[in-house]
Order: sequence, then C-alpha cells, then structure tokens
Amino acid sequence: MRDAFAGTADPVSAVIVLVSGLCVLCVTPSRYVVGMVLWSSHWTLDEMHSDFTELEAQISALRNRQAVIVNEFDKANVAAGAGHRSVSEYLSARFDLSRASAVELGFVGRQMRRYPQIQRRCGHGSLSYERTAAMMRLAEAGADGDTLAYSESLDLTGVARLTSQLRRVRRVDEQQAFNERYVTIQPTLDESSWRLSGQLPAADGNVVEQALHQRSDEFRVLPSGDACSRGQRQADALVAMAHDSLGRSGDPEAPSGGSVSVFVDLDDANPTGAETGCRIEYGPRVGPAVLEELLCTAVVQIIGLAHGRPVATSHATRAIPQAVRRFVARRDGGCVIAGCTSRYRLEPHHIRLRAHGGSHDPENLATLCWFHHHVAIHRNGLHLDPNSPPLRRRLIRTPTGTDPPQ
Repeated sequence: MRDAFAGTADPVSAVIVLVSGLCVLCVTPSRYVVGMVLWSSHWTLDEMHSDFTELEAQISALRNRQAVIVNEFDKANVAAGAGHRSVSEYLSARFDLSRASAVELGFVGRQMRRYPQIQRRCGHGSLSYERTAAMMRLAEAGADGDTLAYSESLDLTGVARLTSQLRRVRRVDEQQAFNERYVTIQPTLDESSWRLSGQLPAADGNVVEQALHQRSDEFRVLPSGDACSRGQRQADALVAMAHDSLGRSGDPEAPSGGSVSVFVDLDDANPTGAETGCRIEYGPRVGPAVLEELLCTAVVQIIGLAHGRPVATSHATRAIPQAVRRFVARRDGGCVIAGCTSRYRLEPHHIRLRAHGGSHDPENLATLCWFHHHVAIHRNGLHLDPNSPPLRRRLIRTPTGTDPPQ
C-alpha cells in the first residue's frame, strides 16, 4: 500500500473500510487527519468548499457500494436467514445503523435494478447519496424523465414536496396509515422529563396541528419579555389541553391540580432541599418547583420515609374553599398581571407560597390565568412583586418586600 502512494504530491493517509468482506479504499488527504485544528491559517474558504464537495462525492460513492451489497443481501434473503423481518432491521442490528439510515439503504438497494441510470450517477459521484434516494422516490411516484431532470434544480425539500404531489393516495395506503397510528409518552431514565413521539394519519394529524397552533398562539411571549419558540408554545398548549380534559369532573370544589400523595425520603430530601428523594404516588420523581405548584393547586398529602418505612404523615392540605375562590375571583375580575386580558383557566395563586407557610387568606391570594400561573411562575421561577398594585401585578425574578399577611 505504501508503494501505491509513493511520489504523490500530497501526503495521504489510507483508510481501509471493510464492508462484509469487501475492501474499499478511501484516500483521505493528511490535512484532514492531523491538521484540522489549524485550517484557519492554511485553508481558504474556496479550498474548504472544494474539499467538502470532493469528500461528499467519496461518501456518496461508498454509500452506493453499500447499496449494491444491500441489493445482494435482499436477493439472497439474508435477513430472513438471520431471523430478521426485513433487510432494514437486519442492517440496523448487524451494522449498528439508525433505523432511518437502514430503511433508506434498503430502499435504494431495492430500487437499483429499476433505476440503473440514477444509481450509476451516484456511483460516479455526480449525485449525492441523499439526492439519489430522493430521485428514486420521485421516480417511484411516477415522475417522467423531464420531471426527474427538473428535480435537479430543486433542493431536497423541494424534491420531497414534488414527490408528495405526484404520489397516489390509495385506499390501502390510507388504511395502512390509520393502522400505524400511535402516540407514546415515557419518562427519561432520571424521570426529570417525559418524551413524546407518535404518528397520525394525515387528516388527524392536521386536526391536532391546528388545535396546537391555535392554543399555542396564546403563549407567544414570557412575562420576562423572552419569546417562546414554536416548540415550547406547542408543549404548553398540549399541557393546557390536558388540564382542560382533566378539569371536566363537574365538581366545582375540585382543585385544579387534583389530589396527590407525595412520598419524601427524608434522608435524601432534607440535605438537598427536596431536589432528591421526592416521588408522586404511582408517578415520577419531582423537585422543589413541582412540589410548590402542587401545594398551591392541589390537595397534597406528604408521607415521610426513613429507611424505606413511613415515619411521618401530614394531613392532606385543604383546597381553597369555594367561597374564598369566588370572592377572590370577583375582587380581582380576571388575571391581575399588568397588561394581561386572558380569562383562560383563571386560578387563585398564593403570593406567599404554601410551601413557605402561606395560607388561604384572601389577602394572600391573587387571580392568575393558566399561563402566568403554570408557565411563568411555577415553571419559569418568576414571582409576584408584592410592592406592585394588587390589580396590576408585576413579575420579578427574585421576590422582594414584606410577606403578605397569613
């Protein structure tokens, strides 16, 4: 191998890539290997663009070779022989590929026999691997030669859009989309957050998207002046819609946060200020911010544990009496945050938090909309400024002034 590169103008390092017993030689200029941190001194922008293009062509050629191998896997029914349901599943398990990469390789490998001209252009490096896959999907959707040629003037998003316009929506496709619908929600390993994923048929997904957009438009700017991202607003909208559903119990006395029991491991919670050792019954671990919100909005019973055994149990905290709630709502007339006109899920908030000894005295309560109560105060850590006018409250990061009466 060393002799093969003797006398070249640019020193090289050879990288041997073994793919299922096939040896593919990828020649990489040495500056990529040892000089990457010094590129700003010796590497112009034009050189970087040129080298990046060259590398992309090499990567596409190698992916094309992999697609050839996948095609052979498919013809030999290797996946079934190895106990897998599909070639993509076999690739993902055997070669540690992501599912998306494995599905794409499986698709390109199967389509090589149908569209050899596209495959050859990828092998020669004139088409990137991603564009090769996109053009094969476009051809599969029924595009003619002129349309395929036109697609090269579009970016990959444009090609995907063009493909969707050409693809026929058959009854069997609609039924498959319906059968494959799902939504999953599960906590992270440390239970500090939950992840959602899912897939819906087109019409149902459109309904959900419109509902989230309509609700999320209510949550554009935080009281601190920071704009929320679209994703953050949609997350808030989803939680708000869940609260709406759970709030349909028909019981006017029911607290907005429901009734919960919290188990507190005293040995863990006391030294950390409740940042560890607290868990909702049949639910996730929680920290001090969530505990404060539960004590403000729910009926909560605290069960203290030592060495895994209950050693102390509190009486369930009382919900705010309905007469007090109605008086405070009538007194305030809506959300008391300066400039807020929202009347969505108006709730009484404890100015001095229940966790800090605050009571249900009307002077310690202020009416807030769901966004300012749930998002701004209990989740973003803002506080009501006790020195601001009662019906034109300001939000501050750190509470100041004297505590209201208990």
